[in-house]
Amino acid sequence: PSGPPPPQFTSPRDSGVWSSAPPVPTGAGQPRRPRRAVTSTATPLVLTLFAAILAPAIPTPAHALIALLPQGGRAAVVLREGGLCGPLPAGWGLDRDRRTVRPPSLTATAPRTVDVKTASDPDGCDKSRTQITLVATGPHPEIDLGSVQFVPEEGRLEIEGKRLKGVIVSYQAPLTDPADDRPGRRGTEICLRPIAVPGRGERCVFPLPANLPVDTALAWLPPGGAAGEDVRVFDAGGAELPASARELRPAQITVSQLVPPSATVDVSLGPARVPLVHGGTIAAVDCGQARCELVDGAILVRSVPSPATTLSLRVRLAPRVRLQKGDALETQATLTLPLVQCPITIASGAPLRDADDSRIVVRVDPRCAREGERARWTVNGELVEERRAKRIGEALFVVLQAGRLTGDRVAIAARRPDVDATIIGSVSASSVPVPRPRVTLELPKHGKVEFIPTNRDAVLTVAGAPAQASLVPLPVEGAYNVEAREGHFLVRGDPNAGGFVALRFGYRITTLPAELGPIDLAITTERVQRAVREASVPAPFSTGTEGQEPLVELLCAGAKGTVTRVPPSRLYKLDHDAKDTCRLVIHRNRLPFEYGLQEVLVEVEVSRADGSRRGDASFSERLILVPGAEPRVIPFKGGLEEFDRILVRLSHVLDETRYALSPTGRQGIPSVQWPLAIEGGRLRLYATAAIPAGLYRMNKPTGQLTLNFGVLSRITWLDERGKEGLLGAEVGLMGMGLIQRPGAVEYPPTLGAVAGFGIRVPLGGGAAVGVHIWGAYEFRDDFLYKIDQKQSAACDTTALCRPAPHWSFIFGPSISIGNVGTNL
Repeated sequence: PSGPPPPQFTSPRDSGVWSSAPPVPTGAGQPRRPRRAVTSTATPLVLTLFAAILAPAIPTPAHALIALLPQGGRAAVVLREGGLCGPLPAGWGLDRDRRTVRPPSLTATAPRTVDVKTASDPDGCDKSRTQITLVATGPHPEIDLGSVQFVPEEGRLEIEGKRLKGVIVSYQAPLTDPADDRPGRRGTEICLRPIAVPGRGERCVFPLPANLPVDTALAWLPPGGAAGEDVRVFDAGGAELPASARELRPAQITVSQLVPPSATVDVSLGPARVPLVHGGTIAAVDCGQARCELVDGAILVRSVPSPATTLSLRVRLAPRVRLQKGDALETQATLTLPLVQCPITIASGAPLRDADDSRIVVRVDPRCAREGERARWTVNGELVEERRAKRIGEALFVVLQAGRLTGDRVAIAARRPDVDATIIGSVSASSVPVPRPRVTLELPKHGKVEFIPTNRDAVLTVAGAPAQASLVPLPVEGAYNVEAREGHFLVRGDPNAGGFVALRFGYRITTLPAELGPIDLAITTERVQRAVREASVPAPFSTGTEGQEPLVELLCAGAKGTVTRVPPSRLYKLDHDAKDTCRLVIHRNRLPFEYGLQEVLVEVEVSRADGSRRGDASFSERLILVPGAEPRVIPFKGGLEEFDRILVRLSHVLDETRYALSPTGRQGIPSVQWPLAIEGGRLRLYATAAIPAGLYRMNKPTGQLTLNFGVLSRITWLDERGKEGLLGAEVGLMGMGLIQRPGAVEYPPTLGAVAGFGIRVPLGGGAAVGVHIWGAYEFRDDFLYKIDQKQSAACDTTALCRPAPHWSFIFGPSISIGNVGTNL
């Protein structure tokens, strides 16, 4: 190709920079730069050194470029100045000038997007913070610009052409305020599935945000492209496409409304300004006798005849703009708008939709407050009642009974009470759904409940009100009452009420003037219905409420027959003679009404001194306690013995259908118990059957007596719980040596009287094991025993044998069964 050579990359040794201009030679023919005079002060030098030190620490702002090159296209110059740092991935090509990039081929597997640093000279690559993004896109589409249709209100853009799949459409609404960057004002959409149009190629519909301005900038990008602040698009030949070549200028813009539905002509303060829904859609306007002109996206109206109540505006739409009325598209329209002569504002915030008995507070401008006092008010065209009107300062505040509002918009108008009902003023606003209360009922110190109690106050907490508003509970006659106390709302059901009821709330605004007093702007109810019933709260047993006697008492006879109140939770020793005098008294007349019905369980457990349970004396009973009833007396059963243990327990039945129980309050449910012990003697004399096994005869003839059986009488001491001591004195009759094993001592079976001591350990059930040492007298005939057990001769002479004595000492273990005796 002819022409100057492309810009070349020069090495640092040549010039130290990348430049598109050839280097300027230096030599004698070049003028020298004049030298600057050097001053004597050191201040410039200090500043220079200080700036040189801080210069590396000051970051330069990063800037990113985006270059879109069609895959398989020719190389393109992607930078105008500087060059690319570093190599490109395989499949991408970079010429020697470091500015010309060749995109990958259609069959290459190279990455579609590459980020590369750029710098003005090679030495700056390491410190560079700028980069360029290279994107290999799909083929460019062929768009029929005459088919572009834009419907801003529906957020729809339609185009026709070829190769539309994957095409990206970018949109950006004009910003009147540089700080206005709301979501939906800019973005991109992709054509995913174009529709084939016979004879015309393809059609694609792009969903855009609704209500975009008609002058929104629309442009296309090739498939796989990326949008950004600085995007350069190159065609297949390597030439850069100007931004104007990618613009999508709609051939037809369709709108359904020109001015807002609530638009009025307010000439009370001078020229009226009628806003347009879409600026730029009207080319001309005619107001008949009045004067109208288009100014900044609105119609400015002035010189309106005073007798008029409405104003007709005939408008001609701008080129390419059509107004849709049904199935027809029109280029002209006539608008009839009401005239407003007095400013009116809604002082009570946005009106509430779908609320019972809603009210609206409007403020009438001071200069027309007198007209407002005589006005008739309408809401959405319906005549409404004026509940109250009060002047506060110079302005007039009017409370209107709006009833139930169902539409999304609310239009309020004040008319003169004359024949033609001239509009004094009007205002419209969007309605909002009525807030639904989220309610929590809580019994102090007892937790949350899901019903309305009739016997005590419940603290009501409500949420769900928006900012500068509140939801105030309202009483319902015959169902429940509401009381405000110490910053809380207390609710209590009617004692004679029953069934279910939904809590009602008044919606109030905190920004209304205090002179108007509390005004319920709407009545809203809770979504759920709550039962109205008595709240049963576990009542304390032993202490009672403050200033009252205990609810439950355990009474027993004392030493002199006097009635004694048994203290709970401490062991009480009961005299044996008074063991049948105890009774449990439940004073239902002391139960406060606010505690409700009480379901309690009375348990009496009686055990013997050995720990076994007395089933004939133990019992349990379930009771329902009604506040205010007569006392309930529960006597104990008889059959008690010395050292018997009695445990009386009274507890609440954990029934969530009856009690108001919080998850954290289960551990603190009141209960009370009384442990009692019947006193007895300190000694015990009893008889038992003993089976000693392997008694050992300590004096000659010594040896083990295999089988023994007898009856013992034993006396031992008892502790305070009736447990007998280990050591005791014993007397009895014992059959000894009833069966002798072979090889044992030659000892005839005999009956002996024994006396001595024994250690006995009870096993329960009257059985015990023990170790004994006795002195015994044997009731038997005389017999001889061998002096030497090894001799084989019989005991026929006294020289070899000796007579056995009747007295002996015996030691050994035993098993005893039975325990029949008495305490001393």
